[in-house]
Amino acid sequence: MQTGVQRNLENVSSNKSLIRKRLARIIAAIIVLLLSILWRIPASAKFYGYGAIRELVKIYVVIGSWNMSKLTSEHFFVKYMPEDRGEAELVLETAEKFYQPITEDFGYTPRGRIPIILYSTKQELNQSFGWDASESAMGVYWAGVIRVLSPGAWVAETEADRVREVFVSSGPVAHELTHLMVDYLTGGNYPRWFTEGVAQYEEYKLTGFTLSKPEDSLKPPLYSMQELSRDFDNLADQTRAYSQSLAAVQYIVSQYGDDALAGLIKELGLGCSFSQAAEKVLQLDDTQFEARWQSWVLNQTEECSGKVLF
Repeated sequence: MQTGVQRNLENVSSNKSLIRKRLARIIAAIIVLLLSILWRIPASAKFYGYGAIRELVKIYVVIGSWNMSKLTSEHFFVKYMPEDRGEAELVLETAEKFYQPITEDFGYTPRGRIPIILYSTKQELNQSFGWDASESAMGVYWAGVIRVLSPGAWVAETEADRVREVFVSSGPVAHELTHLMVDYLTGGNYPRWFTEGVAQYEEYKLTGFTLSKPEDSLKPPLYSMQELSRDFDNLADQTRAYSQSLAAVQYIVSQYGDDALAGLIKELGLGCSFSQAAEKVLQLDDTQFEARWQSWVLNQTEECSGKVLF
């Protein structure tokens, strides 16, 4: 038989849940309204409009994780299921490890703590985006939130130190944190291949990890920049698409320096298209950029003979 105190506690919990659901609906309605008018505003204003929508979506996602446990560090908080506390601690530790070098490389410090949501299984991560069960991402960045598949779901090692070593060197944290940096610095104004290339480039600098060897994925014919820009996620050979995006960024840095990469990101943040940014920073039009980076990467692949380009 329930006591009055028990009933009161249940009522409080039920009311909190109802408030969260109502707040989530209100935020979702605001997001839809803002999206409906965002395309109509001038490019110079879209940076701020996109930023507002991103922050609302972030709040919406975090509210949706209200029933998960929470761990907090200086720059991040992780939402997780109680049985995944050990993995959550590893994710938080790894995120803090990469925070300083990545923020220093990009010259940008995000405001507030960055939310990370930890998923116990691949199916749960995929369901959060409505993806097909065959998708095998270990991490995803979207709208200010980093989502990570629990190391226990994919790291084959069982000894704690080895699990930590594999997760730090091959896990998704550095990659997804770089996506966040590019997104905030550009106001979401970037071609898909560019953010993937920058994320892989930064990840390789910090961990040495690459998806594949260049001689396996960069043989001609290469995808055109138009294909990479317009249909990146639907290209038949995703390994080739990712490898080409990394190679294009490596070309930029090797020929023009890290300052040029920072300059491109700055111009994108000012509302320029990538073509406009490349003309300003690299003094190359679309045709010249595509011809030069593809020629460079094919030469590098032949010379490396099994080694990564950088």
